[in-house]
Amino acid sequence: MAVSGARWRILRSVMRSGSSLVISLPRVWVKSVGLRSGDRVEVRIAGDSLIISSTVGEESHKIRLEYRGDIGAMINKIVAAYLLGYDSIDVIIPKQLRSDLEKEFLSVKDRLMGLEMIEEEEARITLRMMIDPLGLKPSEILRRMWRISNDMLNDALESLLNHDLKRSKLLEMREGDMDRLYFYMVRILRKSALNPALRAALKLSSLELLDYRLAAYFLENIADKAYELIKFIDIDQGKLQRNMKKVSEILLENHHHSMEAFLNGRLDALLTIKRNLEELTKLLTLPSLSYQQLRLRDIFLSIAEMQHDIANLLRANILLQRSRLSL
Repeated sequence: MAVSGARWRILRSVMRSGSSLVISLPRVWVKSVGLRSGDRVEVRIAGDSLIISSTVGEESHKIRLEYRGDIGAMINKIVAAYLLGYDSIDVIIPKQLRSDLEKEFLSVKDRLMGLEMIEEEEARITLRMMIDPLGLKPSEILRRMWRISNDMLNDALESLLNHDLKRSKLLEMREGDMDRLYFYMVRILRKSALNPALRAALKLSSLELLDYRLAAYFLENIADKAYELIKFIDIDQGKLQRNMKKVSEILLENHHHSMEAFLNGRLDALLTIKRNLEELTKLLTLPSLSYQQLRLRDIFLSIAEMQHDIANLLRANILLQRSRLSL
């Protein structure tokens, strides 16, 4: 039986027991988490609130993975366990293959932010998550993702305008940073969806979990598109050339406004993005473009549409709130 915090509000009287103040736990919650007399609970202080979590079933935060004949498949299982929110991963592998697994893990470890090897034995490696989920909040991750994607977009557009490949290595490094942050975002949002106490501590509603997941997805894809622009530095931009500076200005302005709309609730930013998107579409609607020029145009439009999608999450929230008020 699942108990949803959004539907349950139970008042309890505070009672004195010796020198302490106590309250009784709701029976429906005790039953749903399988709590018994003598079990321990975790109590977190979150401002003026207390978050009580059952420690029954904490083993669900641990997983044991066994080698099945394929190092690549084992690495994929480790990545999957990370994304699913496991905090401790025991990897069982024949001792003669342990060094091979270590090499493979180190090659992907940078994508798995906070996951470290803490114990090594002949036939077992233990990986553990070292970041407190409350230490890096989704809003902070998203702001960092926005900053990196903004820098990547700016560098890529500058490179196109000046036919300069010098920034390509920096773009590649920043893309790696985006991948790490995106993977961690997926992990923390999934853990929050499965753990109401963590979701409450992060002060996120179920709808906000979905919105952050979508916003992070769009930002990660915008970064990928920015990196892809490097491939077009040496092509003949043809008719696109005369509008390239204005196209760059619009994309960078819209990238700023997308986060203003999403994180700060700026409805005027959403309206500006919509107007800019219409202008951008006109600027890029040109006849007789070559195949490469059409691909470049499509990347510009794809970035602009994803920026609009991020901002449009604000509009979806406003419409939902209005529908609730009308009920």
